[in-house]
Amino acid sequence: MKQKIFAWACDFSPFRGEGILARSFAIDFSIKKKIDIYIKSPENFYHVKKGKIKEITKNNKKNINFRLLNNYLWPIKGIFYLWKLYFQKKKIMYLNFMPLWNFILFYFLPPKVFIGPITGFNPKKKIENYSGLIRLILIPIFFRLSMFVFFKRFKNLMFSTNLLEKNFFNKSRNSFYFNYLISSNLNKKISANKNRKIDFLIYNRNYSVKEHYKLNNLIKYLLKKNYNVHCVGDHLKLQNLKNHNIISRERVKKLLKSTKLVISSPENPYSLFTLDAIKMGSKILFDIKYRGKLSFLKYNFKQYINLDKPNYKYIEKTIKQKKNNNQLDLRELISLKKRNSEYFRNIIV
Repeated sequence: MKQKIFAWACDFSPFRGEGILARSFAIDFSIKKKIDIYIKSPENFYHVKKGKIKEITKNNKKNINFRLLNNYLWPIKGIFYLWKLYFQKKKIMYLNFMPLWNFILFYFLPPKVFIGPITGFNPKKKIENYSGLIRLILIPIFFRLSMFVFFKRFKNLMFSTNLLEKNFFNKSRNSFYFNYLISSNLNKKISANKNRKIDFLIYNRNYSVKEHYKLNNLIKYLLKKNYNVHCVGDHLKLQNLKNHNIISRERVKKLLKSTKLVISSPENPYSLFTLDAIKMGSKILFDIKYRGKLSFLKYNFKQYINLDKPNYKYIEKTIKQKKNNNQLDLRELISLKKRNSEYFRNIIV
């Protein structure tokens, strides 16, 4: 009889970052461990078999931001759901909404649970409001509480990026696997489409930890200069801006294939939007705080700008230039893919 895993996902949608991450991980897990995964989310039921996703129920709602209450209630609901399955002696998995700061989640999940990639980033030291101050004080404490719990509970841990890697400098790395998003989303092939009509494309999300507000003045500047500027995600009310609103990842990729320039998310240079932009051959500028730290790219100082004080003339120059300064470090990418494959080999189902 074929083995089954029953999973909870707070988000399993194909048009939100957390949902896409959960889908990618579930597909990889299903293929590499040759196991069926039955997934319950607040919106739908899914069945992942041989790397293919089948919707058992359907919900066509499109929203990239959940209500604050949902962000906290759904993980709790998932914990109760998995405990019920655990007592039924089912194999269980918790897929997403797993920021490193959520020590309560790591503590209360049932024994022998498989978990998806851990997310999050270290809080920025620059304090801009009370929320930033609270994060700066509390998040490092929550990080340590989480690490205390899962060092005792989990032998293998996968992280979506390497933004948290420095938190583990004093621990053996044998059980830690980083940059899952890169290893699962990037390969050698990069689109070379030269017919690019969109000058600048932004992914806008109205969320407290997102810093896209830094780009608002830039967008207004480019529009005033008659550049062709497009936006995906949450609607921006700016004259002459082309809003595509919430669309599928595949449609975003088609837009990126026609896009000259993208600026990577200030708080996360490993966002799916950025990785898709790399794959589709768009030119990308990163925040200067990541200068020389993105090991999957061959270093080039021309790839970086100061997003706190962006040089608009340089951005215009980058839009107009034909050469793409973003080149993958293929040796690093191959090494990363091999290492992250070890994660799945080490899991015993």
